[in-house]
Amino acid sequence: MKNENHEVLLEQKGLKKTKVRMALLQHFMGLDHAQSYSDLQTALAKEVDKSTLYRNLTSFEQAGIIHRINDHSGVSKYAFGESPIQGNEHAHFVCECCETVYCMEGLAPLQLKVPKGFKTKKVQTIIRGICAAC
Repeated sequence: MKNENHEVLLEQKGLKKTKVRMALLQHFMGLDHAQSYSDLQTALAKEVDKSTLYRNLTSFEQAGIIHRINDHSGVSKYAFGESPIQGNEHAHFVCECCETVYCMEGLAPLQLKVPKGFKTKKVQTIIRGICAAC
């Protein structure tokens, strides 16, 4: 995606165009898998300090540019695209060898029936296995 499109996305989401946001957005859009905070910090070390990265991840998540994935490793991962909320649910594949997390688009979300009086806020489906690279 060209920089003009990055700028348009930031504008549509109500975020100012900054050097850090452009670099972060370009990084996310160039990946096919989720990244941990540590991965992002390593990849963008020259462009961003720790607190700026955290603030921008929070802004991107709140704006629906990225979503957070809890793969039960204890480390949150972030992936490009809106949060899997009602109407945009998708599963996540976690490779048991390399621990890479991939969004699995196109898989039908689980239709769960919860007991009367329960209210579902979010359903997260984690698929574990071995990725094609491993």
